[in-house]
Amino acid sequence: MKSQSYMTRAMRARDPRYATILGKLGYARADAVSAPASSSDDPLTYLRKQYQDIIGKRPFHGWDAETLEAKIAEAKAAS
Repeated sequence: MKSQSYMTRAMRARDPRYATILGKLGYARADAVSAPASSSDDPLTYLRKQYQDIIGKRPFHGWDAETLEAKIAEAKAAS
Protein backbone atom coordinates (compact mmCIF):
# COMPACT_ATOMS: atom_id res chain seq x y z
CA MET A 1 0.00 0.00 0.00
CA LYS A 2 1.35 3.37 -1.00
CA SER A 3 1.71 6.00 1.72
CA GLN A 4 -0.40 9.11 1.31
CA SER A 5 0.54 12.51 2.59
CA TYR A 6 -1.84 15.27 3.57
CA MET A 7 -1.33 16.97 0.20
CA THR A 8 -2.19 13.80 -1.70
CA ARG A 9 -5.44 13.35 0.23
CA ALA A 10 -6.29 17.04 -0.14
CA MET A 11 -5.67 16.89 -3.88
CA ARG A 12 -8.09 13.97 -4.18
CA ALA A 13 -10.86 15.82 -2.35
CA ARG A 14 -13.13 17.92 -4.52
CA ASP A 15 -13.61 20.59 -1.87
CA PRO A 16 -13.31 24.14 -3.28
CA ARG A 17 -11.48 25.29 -0.13
CA TYR A 18 -8.63 22.95 -0.99
CA ALA A 19 -8.64 24.23 -4.56
CA THR A 20 -8.23 27.80 -3.35
CA ILE A 21 -5.43 27.11 -0.90
CA LEU A 22 -3.54 24.59 -2.99
CA GLY A 23 -3.93 26.76 -6.08
CA LYS A 24 -2.19 29.60 -4.24
CA LEU A 25 0.58 27.20 -3.31
CA GLY A 26 1.02 26.16 -6.94
CA TYR A 27 -0.76 22.79 -6.79
CA ALA A 28 -3.66 23.52 -9.13
CA ARG A 29 -6.10 20.87 -10.30
CA ALA A 30 -8.10 21.10 -13.48
CA ASP A 31 -11.27 19.59 -11.99
CA ALA A 32 -11.25 21.46 -8.65
CA VAL A 33 -12.09 25.08 -9.34
CA SER A 34 -12.37 27.62 -6.55
CA ALA A 35 -15.26 30.04 -6.27
CA PRO A 36 -14.73 33.52 -7.69
CA ALA A 37 -13.86 36.30 -5.27
CA SER A 38 -16.75 38.22 -3.78
CA SER A 39 -17.82 41.36 -5.54
CA SER A 40 -16.60 44.71 -4.24
CA ASP A 41 -20.02 46.24 -5.01
CA ASP A 42 -21.06 45.47 -1.44
CA PRO A 43 -22.04 48.69 0.39
CA LEU A 44 -20.42 47.45 3.58
CA THR A 45 -17.09 47.05 1.77
CA TYR A 46 -17.40 50.58 0.43
CA LEU A 47 -18.17 51.96 3.90
CA ARG A 48 -15.22 50.10 5.42
CA LYS A 49 -12.88 51.57 2.81
CA GLN A 50 -14.33 55.03 3.35
CA TYR A 51 -13.92 54.65 7.14
CA GLN A 52 -10.29 53.61 6.70
CA ASP A 53 -9.59 56.58 4.40
CA ILE A 54 -11.16 59.11 6.79
CA ILE A 55 -10.14 57.73 10.19
CA GLY A 56 -6.85 56.15 9.19
CA LYS A 57 -7.61 52.87 10.98
CA ARG A 58 -9.35 49.71 9.85
CA PRO A 59 -12.93 49.38 11.11
CA PHE A 60 -14.16 46.67 13.45
CA HIS A 61 -15.72 43.93 11.32
CA GLY A 62 -18.58 43.49 13.77
CA TRP A 63 -20.00 46.90 12.88
CA ASP A 64 -22.96 47.03 10.53
CA ALA A 65 -23.56 49.68 7.86
CA GLU A 66 -25.51 52.01 10.16
CA THR A 67 -22.75 52.01 12.77
CA LEU A 68 -20.10 52.71 10.14
CA GLU A 69 -22.15 55.58 8.70
CA ALA A 70 -22.55 57.06 12.18
CA LYS A 71 -18.82 56.79 12.91
CA ILE A 72 -17.94 58.37 9.54
CA ALA A 73 -20.39 61.24 10.12
CA GLU A 74 -18.99 61.74 13.63
CA ALA A 75 -15.42 61.88 12.28
CA LYS A 76 -16.38 64.34 9.55
CA ALA A 77 -18.13 66.60 12.11
CA ALA A 78 -15.11 66.52 14.42
CA SER A 79 -12.65 67.57 11.72
